[in-house]
Amino acid sequence: MSQKLTNEEQDKELSWEEAVSRYLEDNPDYFLRHPESLAKLTLAHDVDGHAVSLIERQVQVLREQNLTLQRQLRELVSVARENDVLGSRLHRFALAMIESRSMDEVFDSAYELLRQEFKLDSVTILLKGDRDTAGGRREFVNGRDKKLDSVLKQFSGSKPICGGKYNESLMRYLFGEQAAEIRSSALIPLGLKTPEGVLCLGSRDPHRFHPGMGTVYLTKFGEMLMTCIARHHI
Repeated sequence: MSQKLTNEEQDKELSWEEAVSRYLEDNPDYFLRHPESLAKLTLAHDVDGHAVSLIERQVQVLREQNLTLQRQLRELVSVARENDVLGSRLHRFALAMIESRSMDEVFDSAYELLRQEFKLDSVTILLKGDRDTAGGRREFVNGRDKKLDSVLKQFSGSKPICGGKYNESLMRYLFGEQAAEIRSSALIPLGLKTPEGVLCLGSRDPHRFHPGMGTVYLTKFGEMLMTCIARHHI
């Protein structure tokens, strides 16, 4: 006679195990009421195979769970602190944009705050328009610029694009002479429904911007900047 369990017997065995597990979960004081059963139980240790008591094993599990919870709590606190810092910087950026009295002040404030507050290595603002550039910057480009049109077509709604380097020609178009130093970048559309330009943030740090990062704050920077640009752009 075969010693192997049939499928039906295996199912029955599993159902008994499930029933016992559920009963113990519903009656956590079972072993308090039946200490004689507890005395007969032993569990194999994960490391050397020695037998340990159920209570010792429970303590070990609780300690592991506690360490996991502590790690998760530290991660949440760290994220909360980072968000608090980002929120403060966003607030200062918003105030600077509101207080700007001209287009030049909008650009100057945006460049200064983004570079200093966020330790960025390159900041470029490209917009459709015919206005002359100031101080060698390329804020406004010809409305028929094919490269800008190509960049704007890559956006899906108002969601920024974060990642690494693009081809050399496009990097030079976006970041000028600093293109060779940029290892990661964030491209933020300027304009909600139909982007009219792009805010380009570049960093020498290859991990500063990556495809999986959150973009809520980046989107807000783009929205505030475009709102102020539209207010002064005649």
